Parts: sequence; C-alpha cells; structure tokens
Amino acid sequence: MTEIETTTNTLLKRLPELRDGKMPPIDVNLTSELVQTLLKGEKAAIAGLIDALREVDNGSDWKARFLLQTLVIAVGPAAQAPQRRMLADVLLDGASGSRPASVRTFLLARLRLIAGPDMVAKLIPLLAAEDPQLGDAAATVLVSIGAPAKAPLVDAHKTAQGRSKDVIGNALAQIP
Repeated sequence: MTEIETTTNTLLKRLPELRDGKMPPIDVNLTSELVQTLLKGEKAAIAGLIDALREVDNGSDWKARFLLQTLVIAVGPAAQAPQRRMLADVLLDGASGSRPASVRTFLLARLRLIAGPDMVAKLIPLLAAEDPQLGDAAATVLVSIGAPAKAPLVDAHKTAQGRSKDVIGNALAQIP
C-alpha cells in the first residue's frame, strides 16, 4: 500500500459508518479538517479518493463520494481559485482515464460545478464515448462552461456521427 493510499484510507476511516444504509450526521469541524488535509495533499491525495470509488454505487464508497462533493463545494469561492483549478484538473484526469463509465460520469457531474474554459479541448473527445451517459455528462460540463465551449462544439459537430452528433447538437442548443 502506498503512502497516499494509507493517508486516504486513514482519512476515510475518520468518517462514521452508514447507519441502516443512511448517511449519519457528520461533524462540520471534522469535515473541514478532512477537506483541508486533502487540499494540502493536493493532486495525489484527491486522486486517492478517486481510486476509492467503485463502479457500482452500493454505498461502499460513500465516504469518498461525500468528500469529493465536499471538496467541490469548498473550492467554489473565488478566493479558492488555485485549489479549484487543481481539483478540476484531477477530476478531469479521472474522468478521461480508463475507469468504469459510472465512476467517470460521477466525476464529470462534480466537474460541472468547477470546470473552466481551458478544459474544453479535453472534454470534447468524451462526447463520442461508447457509454451514452458519459457523453451526456461531458456535454453537461461543456454547457456549464458556456460560450467558450461553443466554437469547439460547432467544430466537433461537423465530424460527429450518430448519437454523439445529437448530443453535441443538444449542447449547442443550450449555449446562448
């Protein structure tokens, strides 16, 4: 087990277990401490959380999912721009990799909240993913980016085929 895996596992163990299949109350101070620790650990620590995600969302990885969502919320304010950028890069790397489509879709749903225009070029190829949910999730992120995604989407639409052409067309219709 690597140092990052050990650190990630230690952080995840600090969160309480599910109670009757439901998320228990979580101490705000503990959550804040875990988020700060993960942000200090930067990309490797957050990648460790992504590695803890499972293909089937059966509750076994709820702690990693909770912390990833909490990180996205924590880096939302403008003052957190460098950390937001770092987190967005890690999420995009995870979504662009070879993980199961359900995990990649989860990561894109988080990315939608913090993605920037510089990510458009890396998102465009995901529109042609075999798994339709993955293509839809990538389109949603591009729509959230807005106007900076429009020209690259128009270019992609010219050569797209089948379902991805429809997905791109729908995305373009949502961008003013």
